[in-house]
Amino acid sequence: MSIKKLILIILLVIISGFITYWVASIVKCEIQTSKYGKEFVGLELQTNMLGSADTLKVLEYSKETAIVYYKEKYGGDILEFHKENNIWIYKRWLRTVWSKSGSADGFIWPYIR
Repeated sequence: MSIKKLILIILLVIISGFITYWVASIVKCEIQTSKYGKEFVGLELQTNMLGSADTLKVLEYSKETAIVYYKEKYGGDILEFHKENNIWIYKRWLRTVWSKSGSADGFIWPYIR
């Protein structure tokens, strides 16, 4: 086998692995959002800084902690919640991913934007 073929095979394996990992991350996020998303509707208002979000994605979820991405027409923000007495309470603002009015212009895994 030539060096060029070997490099091509290695490159294809790396790219295929990345795409598989990316798709699996999206599927995991969509499943978590489908299962638990209703628990977080409207909770972004606990920040007293965000308006009502158009969509949300549950990025991480456990019995006590959740990381949720809220998106509206002016930006997207990631918030952390903790469960206290069986109620989700806003804990902290992790970051603003993107904003039309500010300087934030980032990406969020696995959705890119």
